[in-house]
Amino acid sequence: MADNVLKAVDLHSVVRDPFPHVVVRNALPSQAYEDLSGSFPVKGVMDCRQRTADNVAVRLGARDVLNHDAIPSNWRKFFAEHTSHDYWIELVRVFGDAIRAMHPNLEKRIGKPLAGFDVGVRGTSGKRDISLECQFVINTPSRETSSVKTPHVDKRQTLLAGLFYMREAGDTSAGGDLDFYTWKREPRFLVNRMILPSDVSKVSTVGYDKNTLVCFINSPISVHGVSPRGPSFLPRRYINFIVETDFHLFRAPGVGPIARLQHWNDAKAIRHSSRFH
Repeated sequence: MADNVLKAVDLHSVVRDPFPHVVVRNALPSQAYEDLSGSFPVKGVMDCRQRTADNVAVRLGARDVLNHDAIPSNWRKFFAEHTSHDYWIELVRVFGDAIRAMHPNLEKRIGKPLAGFDVGVRGTSGKRDISLECQFVINTPSRETSSVKTPHVDKRQTLLAGLFYMREAGDTSAGGDLDFYTWKREPRFLVNRMILPSDVSKVSTVGYDKNTLVCFINSPISVHGVSPRGPSFLPRRYINFIVETDFHLFRAPGVGPIARLQHWNDAKAIRHSSRFH
C-alpha cells in the first residue's frame, strides 16, 4: 500500500475558520516524498496535454494515470491509494463531523451514512455515490507575474478538495501561495464562480512548499485563490485531490444583471490578471 497523505491527521487537526480545513507539513515520510518528487513526470504530463502558454494549469487525472505504463509505478500506486474506498474512509475519519455540519442533507440525499458511500474513480464507468479524483497538476513557467486562480469557490458538485504541494528545491520564484478568504457580505458570484476582490478579505495563507498538504470542505464560504506568482523557469507542481458528487451540493447565487454591468470592468480585470477558467 502506498503512503497516505492523511495518515498522521486526525479530526482534531481540522481548523474551522474561515471554513473547515487542514494544513499538514511533511505529510509523507521524507524518503517516500523524495522518491515521488524525484519521479514527478513533468514531461509526461505536458506531452499528454500539450499546453504551452505561460502560467496555465496542465492536469493529468487518475483515469489516465492508473493504466499508463509510462508513469512510474510508485506514482501509480499513490494514485490507486488516493482513489480507493480506504482513502474515502480516511477522509470520513478526519472530516466526517465537518462534512455533516457543512452539508447536513448529504447522507439523507444519498440514503447512506458517509462511511457506506460507494466510490469510484472520476470519469470511469460504474455506479457510485461519489467520485474520487487524483491529478498531476503543473502550472507552467511564466515570463511575467500572474495568478492562475483569483478568489473563487470550487464547482458546486465538489465536496472536498485537496492540494499536495511538491515545490522543487531550485524554485526561487515568489508567490504561488494558497490564500483563504472570508466574505464581507452575503455570498455572490460573477461568472465561473469568480468573486469580486472587494467582496472578500484575506485571512490566511498557506505557502507553496514541498511535502505540504492542504485539504478543505467546499461550500459557498470556502473562498480561496492563488497569490500572483513571479517569473519562473520551473513549473509549480502539486497533486490535486477531488471528491465529487453527481449533483450540486449548494447554491451559488450570482450577481444581478445591473450589478453585472456595474462590475463589467472588474470582471475584465480579473480575467486579464489571472488564468481563471
